[in-house]
Amino acid sequence: MNKLQQKMIIPFASRLNRLTKIFKLRNLEEELELANSYLSIALKSTECGKWNWHMFSDEVDFSPNAQAILGYEKKEILLKYKLFLNMIHPEDKASFLYEIEKHKSGVTDYVSVDIRMKSAYGYWNWINMRGKIVEFDRNGLPLIFAGINYDINEQKQYDNDVAKLQKKVIKSGDKKYIKKESITHINQDLDNYSKFRLNGLRNLLN
Repeated sequence: MNKLQQKMIIPFASRLNRLTKIFKLRNLEEELELANSYLSIALKSTECGKWNWHMFSDEVDFSPNAQAILGYEKKEILLKYKLFLNMIHPEDKASFLYEIEKHKSGVTDYVSVDIRMKSAYGYWNWINMRGKIVEFDRNGLPLIFAGINYDINEQKQYDNDVAKLQKKVIKSGDKKYIKKESITHINQDLDNYSKFRLNGLRNLLN
């Protein structure tokens, strides 16, 4: 290859390389937009809502669905992380923070924890909170924690009903009331119900 050919080919190869990178970036942006669309559809079709913890500014933004689950006006809000923590039941706050720290230190791939959050009506709403750190700075420090809140009040009510029924059976000792096998079936039905309701959600952040 002579010098003239090199002068012609090298700039062309450089431009081709830049164009290839641009096309790859556009494809990634299109894939991300599509993924966000699918996620939005999934969130609208289930009792869940997304939120993001901006760890540098220590602020949390709630999606309209995340707000609606707790009975608040269906609109996006931004609040300080400290206020967000105050919405969590005092008995559940330690377990939530523990799971967050485990994830930040790399022990777990994502966070999954059941907590109670204060609703607009004053009562405590059971939430399955799942999330993971999705963005880091150039030094490897976490920037954004993306989460999804899932309303599990109904599931928890089933848990309580089964527990009360078990206690009543044990206390009564009356075999005519209900057989032990029936308790097993109730637990299995509850477990299957929980897996069915949360199956799609478990894959969103993995």
